[in-house]
Amino acid sequence: MPKIRILVYVLTCVLSYSVYGQNIMIKGKVLDAKYKTPVPYAAIYIHNTPNGTISDNVGEFSFEAPISLKESTLVIARQKYKLQYIELVNQLNSDFLVFLEPDNFELLSKNLQDSLNDRSNKIANTINSLANFVKDDWIPLGNPESYKFDFGRIQTLPTYNPIEGLRLRMGIASNGRLSPNIFINSYIAYGLKDHKWKYRGELSYSFDKKAYHENEFPKNKVSLVYENDIYSPGEMHPLSPNNMLLITFRRSENEATYRNFGEIYYEREYKNGISHTFNIRKSRLVPQGNLRFEQLTSDITSPNGELRSIDNQLNTLEAGVHFRYSAREAYEQQKRRRRPIEMESPVFFLSHSVGTYEQFNKTHNYHRSELSIQKRFQMGSAGRVDAVGEVMKVWNSVPFPLLVYPNQRIRHHIENNAFFLNRALEFVADEQYTMRFTFVGDDLLLSKVPILDKFSMKELMTVRASYGKLNDRNRPTSGALYDFPERSFEYGSVPYIEGAIGVTNILGLVRIEYVHRFTYRDHPEALLGKIRFDVTL
Repeated sequence: MPKIRILVYVLTCVLSYSVYGQNIMIKGKVLDAKYKTPVPYAAIYIHNTPNGTISDNVGEFSFEAPISLKESTLVIARQKYKLQYIELVNQLNSDFLVFLEPDNFELLSKNLQDSLNDRSNKIANTINSLANFVKDDWIPLGNPESYKFDFGRIQTLPTYNPIEGLRLRMGIASNGRLSPNIFINSYIAYGLKDHKWKYRGELSYSFDKKAYHENEFPKNKVSLVYENDIYSPGEMHPLSPNNMLLITFRRSENEATYRNFGEIYYEREYKNGISHTFNIRKSRLVPQGNLRFEQLTSDITSPNGELRSIDNQLNTLEAGVHFRYSAREAYEQQKRRRRPIEMESPVFFLSHSVGTYEQFNKTHNYHRSELSIQKRFQMGSAGRVDAVGEVMKVWNSVPFPLLVYPNQRIRHHIENNAFFLNRALEFVADEQYTMRFTFVGDDLLLSKVPILDKFSMKELMTVRASYGKLNDRNRPTSGALYDFPERSFEYGSVPYIEGAIGVTNILGLVRIEYVHRFTYRDHPEALLGKIRFDVTL
């Protein structure tokens, strides 16, 4: 009998210790209560204990805690949001779905300051309101509680460029209320100078349900696109969206084309920062203005000993694979906005495309490779330096619209503004290297002046350089390529360099700078220096 009692006692102790030592798993997802989008890097912990964790870059979290804390309170905290408290005992058998309410602290502080300053700030407040309206970019169509389409983009409704003159554009885009998986995005535009209609339509299917739009992080979508619009190979990367606010073809007069293309692409982003895109595109380029797709060759049978061959269009078919890596990638996602949170991690781009082009009724193959590295460096409270380096190479013989140019940059979320003082097709190359450095001040001189600080003005300095090579196979003298435009040149022994100094982030929207050209100042009609006014978003 004593042995049985001892055995029961031992088993009771073991079972009690086992129960006491058990842990509970606490997991779930943190969402913005207003926009229903993930909230990354929120703090989740059990009240008055060290047990907790941080949500990942898509708002998900999980951690273990002793079962003795099963009746405690879970606290969720994140900057710009109100504290959230949840009783654990009510959620132990299911994943947590936490909705954080924005605290609106900045808005409340601004309203309080405005009420104290009263009339003295009315003009500044009106300007701020207009700037915010432009930055919001989209207007709901219909009942604010149930609308399914947005109208926009506000930033591109009226723009101007030397090819179209005044350009008017309007578009619509569906949101998650129409469908969380299927999205429509389109626009039409008209140039009052060239009297031509332009348009784009895009239909996307997201394999993950989205709260508002198809580009919420992480993307996982397949899209069909058809576009008919202006395209300048010297001012746009072939895969860049035709954003007429940021790219207004200032230096492309008579050096641009009309382009239409159909494309299918699949884009996928992962939580670990890797993303990839696969695309197939069929394009047609039609020269505009004085630009010509022509070749002048010797011919003893013609009256003047020359033969001029002219193509009315350049047709291409291309397939590509594109990779991007950005460590600790995360975003604040509000409506159609997607603002990166982590800005200091390096961003790597690598892509390769293979295609064919048709020239003078003959088909040719080509390959194109690109590598880009972007990095932001913080300089204490003084400001930051954004650095971008790129390498591009075309491996085969191609006509000049398919060569590489300084402004064919890959844009990401750090500052990498375009070259400004070179003409669009001024420098031709099939192998090219570019570097861009931009300093933006923070707690420097302008922040010490109250009125300038109120308008969020920041110091700006930039240096941009490009250098390239052109192989013999890509010179028109080879007898199989279009002649270069009249004012196109190869790089000499030095790179092209320009720099700027100015003020940026005025109302979070406007940038003013003086840009100076340091090299190749003897090129015909070279723009040596100019005051530049731009909108940066």
